[in-house]
Formats: sequence, C-alpha cells, structure tokens
Amino acid sequence: MAEDGKKRVLGDEWLDWDGRQKEKDTSESRSTFLYLSLVVLALFIMIVLLFWYLVMPRFESFGWLWGLVITGLLGAAALFLVVWYVVLVAAVIWNKRYMNICLTRGSRLFFIMLPFVTRLAASVGISRDRLSHSFIRVSNELAAPGKGPGPVLVLFPRCLRADIRSKAREICSGYEEVRLHTAPGGTEARKIINDTSPGAIVAVACERDLIAGIQDVAPKIPVIGIPNTRPEGPCTDTTIDTDELQAAIEYFLSPR
Repeated sequence: MAEDGKKRVLGDEWLDWDGRQKEKDTSESRSTFLYLSLVVLALFIMIVLLFWYLVMPRFESFGWLWGLVITGLLGAAALFLVVWYVVLVAAVIWNKRYMNICLTRGSRLFFIMLPFVTRLAASVGISRDRLSHSFIRVSNELAAPGKGPGPVLVLFPRCLRADIRSKAREICSGYEEVRLHTAPGGTEARKIINDTSPGAIVAVACERDLIAGIQDVAPKIPVIGIPNTRPEGPCTDTTIDTDELQAAIEYFLSPR
C-alpha cells in the first residue's frame, strides 16, 4: 500500500518498492554509462595484465615460444576489446549508425558490461534506475535505422496517464505501418512481439522493464526505448514526452 492510500498493482520489477518516492527524476545522460563503462574496461585490462604477469614465469619455464604465444593471445584479446569499445563509443557519440558492427552483434559488448557498470555506479552513488536510463540512451543510438518487413510495434505500459495515453494513441493512429499494443508486463510483451513479428519496436516503460526487454530482443529487432517519468511513483499515472515518441516512430519509418 502506498503512502497516499492508493492500492498499486506493481510490475515484477518494482516488487521491492517501499511506497516512498526516492527519486522523482531518474534522467541521466548517455555520458554516465560511457564514462563508467570505460572504467570497467580499464579494470578488465588491468586484470588481464595481472594474469599475464602471474602466469608468464610458468609458461616461460616451458620455453620462450610458450611465453610469446601467451603474450600474443592476451595482447590480441585486449586490443580487440579496446578497438571494439572505441568503435561503439564513436558510433554513439557521432551518431554513426551506418557502422554495421554496431548495429548487429557488436552492440552486445555494452550488454555484457552492463552488470559490472551497474555495480560500479552503485558504489559511487548512482542508482540502478539512473544508470539504466543512461544505458537506454546509449542503446537507442545504436538502433538500426532501417526496419524489417514487419510493422513498427509501439508498446505501452498499463500505467500511462489517461491524457498522455490518448495523445500517444492519436500519434500512432496517424501511421499505417504502426501497431499499438498495451503490455502489462514482460511476458505479455514477448507474446505480442511473437504474434506481430515487428520490423522495429518503440517501447515505453520504466527503465527496469526496458532494460529487460531490450536485452531480450536487441539487436535482432531494432528497439528504441522511451523511459517514462513517475511523479506518483511506479506503475500509476506515468508520463512521457509524446514528441519523443513521434520522433522514434518517424526514425524507423523515414526512408533511408
């Protein structure tokens, strides 16, 4: 039961919510995730170097060739990660969506790093929701510009404020290739995606649900996530910037 006396039906991602408003605004720029992910990458490289330092004497005991092989393998792996990361960051910063490596499996590097970046963010006082918001902004920059043969699927949460929902429906009804559905939760969203086979997805939800959904479908299906704002707390009377919704739809529908 919330403090205002209203009964809330919380989504699975919010079952730990205690009814108090902890953060009225979870907006966070994409630079937060990028900076912290760089720190995580640097820590990983340091671990690789430490491993190399510890194992080199053992391998060299078998001959200089073994030492050369292990040095080459670890060096190549570290260099590959660094180059991969730099390409992804360049695509985000300069909006180079044409880089194919960023629009297919390449973006998975950020998904792999996400749990580690989340822990690092928590250690410096950045909440899970703020970090997730930043990650979603990064992920949106890597959404492939073209859509597949299916429609653009717009997914709404059940908690959108009535006037915002009405305005968003009006926007969606102006496009023949847009299919609008309300998804009360992740299970329902997955079923809708399977049933509609969309060419692209514009998803409106809280950061927690968006992270789970983007990890499920991206980059197989291009996704743009629009985090809602929660002036009354989660899962009731949430809002979005409808101009952002329209821009996301037009991004997928615009000729390339």
